[in-house]
Amino acid sequence: MAVTDEVGVQTAVHTLEQGRLAPIIRGAMLALLIITLTLLYLFVQFRGFSGITAMDQAQIARNVASGKGLTTQLIRPLAIWQLESAGKEIPKEDFPDFYQAPLNPIVNSLPLLLVKSAWKMTPTDLVYAGDRIIAGLSILFFLISVGIWYFVGSRLFDSKLALIGCAIILMTDMMWQFSLSGLPQMLMLLLFSGAMWLTVQAMQKNDRLGTVLLSLFGAGLLFGLMILAHGLATWIFLGWLVFTGVYFTPRGLAALPALAAVLMVTLPWMVRNYSVCGNPFGLSIYNAIASGGSPEEGFLRSMEDAPSVSGAGTFSKMKSGVSGQIESLFSYLGMNLAAGAFFLALLHPFRSSTVSLFRWCIVLMWLGAVAGMGIFGLSGVISVNQLHVLLIPLFVFYGLAFLIVLWNRWELNFPLLRMVFLTVVVILCAVPMLATLISRGGPSIQWPPYVPPFIAVLGDWYGEKEIIASDMPWAVAWYAQRKSVLLPDSVRTFNRLHDYRVLGEPITGLYLTPITGNLRLFADIYKGAYREWALLITRPPRVDGFALPFYTALPIEGECIIFADRDRWTKSAH
Repeated sequence: MAVTDEVGVQTAVHTLEQGRLAPIIRGAMLALLIITLTLLYLFVQFRGFSGITAMDQAQIARNVASGKGLTTQLIRPLAIWQLESAGKEIPKEDFPDFYQAPLNPIVNSLPLLLVKSAWKMTPTDLVYAGDRIIAGLSILFFLISVGIWYFVGSRLFDSKLALIGCAIILMTDMMWQFSLSGLPQMLMLLLFSGAMWLTVQAMQKNDRLGTVLLSLFGAGLLFGLMILAHGLATWIFLGWLVFTGVYFTPRGLAALPALAAVLMVTLPWMVRNYSVCGNPFGLSIYNAIASGGSPEEGFLRSMEDAPSVSGAGTFSKMKSGVSGQIESLFSYLGMNLAAGAFFLALLHPFRSSTVSLFRWCIVLMWLGAVAGMGIFGLSGVISVNQLHVLLIPLFVFYGLAFLIVLWNRWELNFPLLRMVFLTVVVILCAVPMLATLISRGGPSIQWPPYVPPFIAVLGDWYGEKEIIASDMPWAVAWYAQRKSVLLPDSVRTFNRLHDYRVLGEPITGLYLTPITGNLRLFADIYKGAYREWALLITRPPRVDGFALPFYTALPIEGECIIFADRDRWTKSAH
């Protein structure tokens, strides 16, 4: 009986691995995995956006969908300074955006048109329709990119390894968290997968100059689009450019078509920025110059001057940023065992010259990304400047290949044992995902500090042309659809914006939230970056002599407060 059972198991394993039905079975299992994970993350795990960049780019996308172009309802005091320094007129209506990269908002404007009737939130909406539709598009980009990564893995290794690698990628929790974040990483991952497929194709056809140059040109176009999705992609491209310049012949010259393609895609945007604000890199370039910390809590609140360049300061910031990445590298790789094994795979002499040499292209791109993240700053595992996530698929393929090599050296020629080994590897890689799915709990919104329905009510209290200052203007712009100014660094700047109507209208609202309310009382409020606003942040506030003397606490538990020029919340006041 035991022998019969063993034969049955071996037959089942053989059917899964090599039988005629193997492709169909594996495809059905992968499809079931994709559908299950999509439903779980998009409709169970998703609680709305929680990041500044996500909401900022989303409200720009809605402006694009409304026919207003790349304009923003989130106005940073430093943006006003930059326009004034360049001798530009301060727009009174549609304020141009020159802080965010343009591609993600442009792409996200398309699905937003599908939910145009739900742009205005209702009090019963916990998750904004705009949040969910953008997250859904990011998931779609992720899944399409996994399909392309399958072909990349098949070109480098074989279809079986590529399939297992793609299953591991699908079961990496961090990939799904980025898909739900509203950040441009999944759009970048899609473009990057195409660029890598073209690069591997060029390496495998290195004896055909025309095919190579065409492939590199196509890769350059995709890298250019990546840079338009996030300027930090430039650092990955530079690493790739070094490799292609050395690997392909004629050396140096073969990379020129790719460089030309990147410039062809990115130069129009730089020209646009220069014409709008006098700087081809817009406002975001100051992120590289400024010291550590959130820009929204620092230099972006100033209307006096931009951060000054300091070579020593930049080097210190980069050194600290790089060391922080190395210390937490496993977390930045999604705690993925196969991805982490990539660095061990660098020691293995792969037989294929393409496989062996391409890993050094990966290393150069990764080193470029590490340097860029070190200079511009990295605020967490799920953050806009996190580029490690883009390289995870390549890390997984090489790491998995190395683990399989180690297994083969045991010379255990039993298909069942091999399947058990690979299953264990996949499960270990999926542990963070399993922990996330099992431990789902807490509020159904991103509180603290965001309560979308109660932010959206500001849109009922204020007209379309009225202006609200806030410590979370990105959320006011996205959920309330009202023009919002980032809380200035001084009351004097606030009064200038209010009294002189710099933006066309006075500031008639000040919305403060746990972003400032939950700060340390003395270190951050009385003596820190918000010291000028201490009397308004603390409870109860003191409004003597302030331009907005009316105020009321807002849910949840009064942790948000709105100051206004008049009573806008009592029905009898309207």
